[in-house]
Order: sequence, then structure tokens, then C-alpha cells
Amino acid sequence: MTHSTKKDSVRMITFIGMAVMIIAVAVKAATSSVIAAALIHIAGLACFFIIEGVEKTPDSESGLSFKRFFSDLKKPGVIPLILLMLLLTPAEMLLSKAVFGRAYVDHVLGRVNLPGLDQLPLLLFNQTVSVLGEEIEFRAFFVGKGMKQLPFWSVAIVGAVIFAAVHYAAGPAGIVAWDLGGIFIDAILFAILYRKTGNCLISFVPHFLNNMIGFFLVPVLFG
Repeated sequence: MTHSTKKDSVRMITFIGMAVMIIAVAVKAATSSVIAAALIHIAGLACFFIIEGVEKTPDSESGLSFKRFFSDLKKPGVIPLILLMLLLTPAEMLLSKAVFGRAYVDHVLGRVNLPGLDQLPLLLFNQTVSVLGEEIEFRAFFVGKGMKQLPFWSVAIVGAVIFAAVHYAAGPAGIVAWDLGGIFIDAILFAILYRKTGNCLISFVPHFLNNMIGFFLVPVLFG
């Protein structure tokens, strides 16, 4: 495969994958289709690994690099941004409690449907797998591969919109808007973190920790 042919193939796979994710998330939001929900994840994961294979991407350039983890973590601005993101979760939950009371956490817990803290090993396993999958799909593929074809902010914003839409659940309008707005902001910050490092394992860290902080704060703030 010539360099030009490879480049064209990567572009085509990137746009097809992004289009499938956008269409599937719209169908899921409108119909709650389980098939559409699965297709979002399948498209993102499959296209990422297909492109990595077509490009024969070395570890030094991969969007999923275990070897680069610690060196990427030390890049300028990375740790301060992670710490900022970890502070946002308790702040958001305190504001949510003040504005919506128990109704907010009931809405969130209703849409996530996860094991409780009494099943901590299962919860940790679930979150590790699901969060890593989302980071590969939305950051390594949608943002990472997407920004090689389109401007960063266009893929970051569209990616954040569909990431929020993936987490949509019906409920009171104010609570739904607040919930999705917080997820959208998180996704923008994850995208910025990815742009700084080129490694979705770095954006995995605040994503995973934020989720776990939220689970542990629920009984403290809303118990």
C-alpha cells in the first residue's frame, strides 16, 4: 500500500467511524435502542484499532500507549489539569445538592445502573473496562484520529456533544440539562488533556477517578 493510498484509507475509515458514531448516538437518544448504543462503542473501538493497524502506528505515536504513560503524565500542564478536574466533581455534586437535592443523584444513579459500593471489586472492574473503552472511542479515536483530518476544536466539541448524548436519560428538564452540561464540560477537558499528551491512558485517569469520587460522595452528601 502506497503512502497516498494509506492516507486515503485512514481518512475514509476516520470519517466513516465518526459518522456512524454520530448517527448511532442520535438514534439511541431518540429511541433508547440497545443496538445503537452498542454500535457507538463498536465503531469507535474498531476504527481506532483498524487505523492503528493500517498505519502500523509505533508506540511513540499511538493514542493508547502504556509505555509512554509516565513520561506523558510529566508533560507541562498535565498534572495541574488532572487535579483541577478532580476538584470539579465534588464541587459539581455540592452545587447539584443545593439546587436539586436528592432528585439529582437519583437521576444519575438511575441512568448508570452499576454495582454499589458493597460490591467494590465488581464496581472497580466495571469502571476500568467501561472508562478505558470510552477513552479509546471518544478521545483516542474521535478526537485523536479526528484532529488529524479536521480542526481540533471542531472534533473536541462534536465529540463532547455525542459523549454527553451517550449518557442521556429521560428526566426533569433542569436535571437532565445540568447532568449533560457537566458531562459535556468533562469531555472538553478530557479532549484538551488528550491533545496535550496524545495518550488516552492519561485522560483515563481523571475520568476513572472522577467516577469513583462521585460514587463515594453519594452516600456522604445524599445518604
